[in-house]
Amino acid sequence: MTKTTSEQAQATDIDEQTVMDYLKNHPDALNRHPELLTQLNVDHQSGSAVSLVERQLRLLRDENQKLKDKLGNLVQIARENEELGQRFHRLSLELMAADSLHDIVAMTQNQVQTFFYTDYVSFCFHDALRDQLHGQENNIVDANSKYASQLRDWIHRRRAVFGPLETGMDQVFFGIHNQMQSCVLIPLYHTNDIGLLALGSKSKERFNPHKGTMFLDQLGELISHKLKNYLV
Repeated sequence: MTKTTSEQAQATDIDEQTVMDYLKNHPDALNRHPELLTQLNVDHQSGSAVSLVERQLRLLRDENQKLKDKLGNLVQIARENEELGQRFHRLSLELMAADSLHDIVAMTQNQVQTFFYTDYVSFCFHDALRDQLHGQENNIVDANSKYASQLRDWIHRRRAVFGPLETGMDQVFFGIHNQMQSCVLIPLYHTNDIGLLALGSKSKERFNPHKGTMFLDQLGELISHKLKNYLV
């Protein structure tokens, strides 16, 4: 059975009376627990005016909440960075074990898509390396494509390029039927230009330059270092 309104009010009165009795018997309770002052709501009897003490308490309460929110965000970021570090370590181990160009490409596509929650992963190699890219012909920049010049420029600039891309360009990396809403093109290079690693997502917020590029740059450097051993 549910309690009636009268019973609920009585239970509240009993609880409040218990608190009141405790405070009467322990007048120094708030001195021993000053953090409670920022959580209490006590109106100051000053008419329509707001007393200085009341104003200070409100400011302290607001500041306390802001600090709690900021701390919560920092803890969340720390957890995400720790998880990201573990996934990056796993990828590094997998790359170390790869012993052929095919294995590097296949493993990168699989691991990045799985561990970094990416919907699309593809390579686009510079056409100058065609003779060394046996078995990767489908991943080489088409020299006759209207996008060839733009792709070479992006590779040579050696900094991440964020999308979405223009219609047609997205199909070069992610196929005709892709549902990509955001993407990033990571340059691959060592002594010479190697190509681009393209990561795409169905989420508009997944790849955003405002989130920083440090991890993306490190990912490009890691894969580039491994690829250079097979592209001499």
